[in-house]
Amino acid sequence: MADRERQLEMEGAQRRRVGSLAIAAGVLYLIGQLLVLVLISSKEPQTGLLQGLAPALHGARAAAVDPRVIDERYLDKHAVVNIIAWLVGAAGLVLMAWPLRYLRDAEVTRGGKPGRVMDVVVKVAPPTVAVASVVLAISDSIGAHKLVTHPVQNTAAYNAATGGAFRGIFDIVYLLGYLAIAVVFVLISMRAMRSGLLTKPLGILGIVGGVLFIIPIVPLPLIQFLFLVGVGMVLLEVGGMVRPPAWAAGEAIPWVNQRQQQRSAARAAGGGARRRDPQPATLAPAPTPPPAPSPAASKKRKRRRRA
Repeated sequence: MADRERQLEMEGAQRRRVGSLAIAAGVLYLIGQLLVLVLISSKEPQTGLLQGLAPALHGARAAAVDPRVIDERYLDKHAVVNIIAWLVGAAGLVLMAWPLRYLRDAEVTRGGKPGRVMDVVVKVAPPTVAVASVVLAISDSIGAHKLVTHPVQNTAAYNAATGGAFRGIFDIVYLLGYLAIAVVFVLISMRAMRSGLLTKPLGILGIVGGVLFIIPIVPLPLIQFLFLVGVGMVLLEVGGMVRPPAWAAGEAIPWVNQRQQQRSAARAAGGGARRRDPQPATLAPAPTPPPAPSPAASKKRKRRRRA
């Protein structure tokens, strides 16, 4: 009981800060990805199949200038914008760790399953992906600059500028980190929804957002943005969002929507009314009055008396 009360005090002291960080994480992560999409990816020239096969069609074994050099020239011209965009997204990833850890601790306090591995992943995965994304963006810009300023720009020069063991290691870290964040999103959203810390719609948003980290069907992280901002609004109780009862109770209380609450209240009121209404008492049948004597019988009795 003392541990639970201490945890509730900590949650109350950190709630406003964590709520603000959750909203900031969602906004920064969305803006960073939006800048990369609008300023870099959408305008970057793409090397098609015919461009790649052009040297072979002309009878050459390899092109004097690799067709993909045009992509690196564009990246070299926009290196600063590219790095800034990834820095903004990385800031959102770093801030993302606070609301995820906050939900994780609150869920464990309300009967969730503790786990050392899960706690470490929640703390480490978001900042690790943030660092890896910025390092890769800087590495891309440096490689592009080396290639476009190199006197030889064939395929070998391209592979040397854009490859290497250093970049390969950070590519692996980046992919594994995103996989870990996806798992964290799904598990924490599912468990927090089960314990009543998140409403069902918000919990489903978190689960879908975790899946979209691995399978990015949507080009922008809109679902992750809505989830993080929604968590922040619930913690701050702004925009009409209210914290579910499990936050104040310190124990798991499954969340029910307004319609379910109205049905439960109506069912309880109906049952109480039935219990209060007394059953009508069963009345005994009224006694049947004796039949009235007929006039003929009365006359006979009078004659006997006279006789």
